[in-house]
Amino acid sequence: PGPQLWLQVADVAAAHKELTAQGVEVLRPPKKEPWGLVEMWIADPDGLKIVVVEVPEDHPIRYRPGI
Repeated sequence: PGPQLWLQVADVAAAHKELTAQGVEVLRPPKKEPWGLVEMWIADPDGLKIVVVEVPEDHPIRYRPGI
């Protein structure tokens, strides 16, 4: 338990590559979850868990107006 931060990105694989190249601690690499989102877990220097999430194009919650 404790605070967690969720950040949505267009491409989790690209974010994983960029973040690992910068030395970010990856707690769990990108993985497609049973609910359809692609998630990667990272930690900030203070230990806050951060979820980097991608909503695939075919997912029902995807909404990108004007794109």
